[in-house]
Amino acid sequence: KLLTLCLDRRTGRLLWRREAPRPRRERFQPTGSAASPSPVTDGRNVYVFFGDFGLLSYGPDGNERWRVPLGPFNNVNGHGTSPILHGNLLLLLCDQDSDSYLLALDRDTGRTRWRVNRPEITRGYATPAVFQPRNGPAELIVPGAYQLISYALETGEKLWWVRGMSWHP
Repeated sequence: KLLTLCLDRRTGRLLWRREAPRPRRERFQPTGSAASPSPVTDGRNVYVFFGDFGLLSYGPDGNERWRVPLGPFNNVNGHGTSPILHGNLLLLLCDQDSDSYLLALDRDTGRTRWRVNRPEITRGYATPAVFQPRNGPAELIVPGAYQLISYALETGEKLWWVRGMSWHP
């Protein structure tokens, strides 16, 4: 089962438990699991990703806010990347052996804000990071197979890249 648990951080008491749909079983590395990606929260809502289903958002009461089915994925070792939040965006890197992409959703509705295909990238397991330059808009720094790429956070436009990275960051 694919479960999201909410615990009271003071007592450890279970506040709610939700099961995600599991229409398929993604392969994964024996040292990982179907729950390798970490959830992310904005302090109120929680966002989870399971390679066997896709993305879900739950409110503080555990009620589902939205869901976005994704996949199936072509990644022999399963997913390791976790969703991240910045402003109104929920971002998810979906690098795989074919059809890699970077996805930005509206964190309140789950609607796609932008999607960038990454045809030059094969499987990877890294979680992107946000970089906020002193002067200029925020960038999403994305390690990928053989290169590091920066994207404009608001649009997904590819800004710059550096080759020479390892195959599986």
